[in-house]
Amino acid sequence: MYEIILITIGFIFLIKGADLLINGAEAIARKLKVSDFIIGLLLVAVGTSFPEMIVSIEAASKGHDSLLIGNILGSCIYNLLLILGIMLLLKPIKLEHKPSGNLLILLMSMLLVGIIGNINNQISRIEGILLLLVFVIFLLSIFSNYKDSNVKEIKYGIVKSIFLVILGIILLKYGGNFVVDNSIKLAGRFNISETVIGTTIIAIGTSLPELVTSIIAIKKESTSIAIGSIIGSNIFNLLLVLGITSVIYPIRFSQEYNIYLILLIITTLIIYLYYMLSNKKEAGYKEGLLLIATFIIYNINLIK
Repeated sequence: MYEIILITIGFIFLIKGADLLINGAEAIARKLKVSDFIIGLLLVAVGTSFPEMIVSIEAASKGHDSLLIGNILGSCIYNLLLILGIMLLLKPIKLEHKPSGNLLILLMSMLLVGIIGNINNQISRIEGILLLLVFVIFLLSIFSNYKDSNVKEIKYGIVKSIFLVILGIILLKYGGNFVVDNSIKLAGRFNISETVIGTTIIAIGTSLPELVTSIIAIKKESTSIAIGSIIGSNIFNLLLVLGITSVIYPIRFSQEYNIYLILLIITTLIIYLYYMLSNKKEAGYKEGLLLIATFIIYNINLIK
């Protein structure tokens, strides 16, 4: 009962934190004349990736590499299949070519992690530095879309906006911790392996900020922020979170992780090609159902 209460409090923190983060991020975008997509790709994605960062470093410090990799790859799968699927069910998304280049960077990030992980069955400090260098290149590349000529009315002052973003990130962090920590305690009673826990319970918990933030962004008609948050969060998980963690604690890479990477690569490639080749002006209900169906099949096979 104690764990359930804390999980409930965690959900409340997540919902409120996401609301504050979106409001503050939108106001900053207006003030700096930065596009919503860039704000989602950077600011919101960083904030919602905090739980993955905290859980990964803590898991690595205690030698739980399976938990760490499972958390990162599982979170990426949840973002692409479940969260994007739910978004499409809630509101059709216009097929603009703005995210296509970043989807390609995401695809390259997955391939890079797979290559360096399988060379020596580990991600060393040097390889961690390589991931961070690629992340810096990614940051430099996205500023080609830095300015937005369509500036809307500024909702808050810059100081209040920054305060809302920081407060939102704090609530997301502790909300995610409450949900994850207490979910692990409940799941531990059933003797579930670390990899399964990492790719399910912890991945769900650390992906909750992205899920809640995306849903609230959709309701606030901020689709670009939601899309940017999903793509950015996955890139941050693979390059920044995995890079920083492996620089601090070199990570063992097991062959069993390849199945998750393959699923991520195939899914990202399909989404990228759909963006580039589809004649449709938007993706909606059918595409959302397909992503969620793939997510369900993935989880069924995981349980087996």
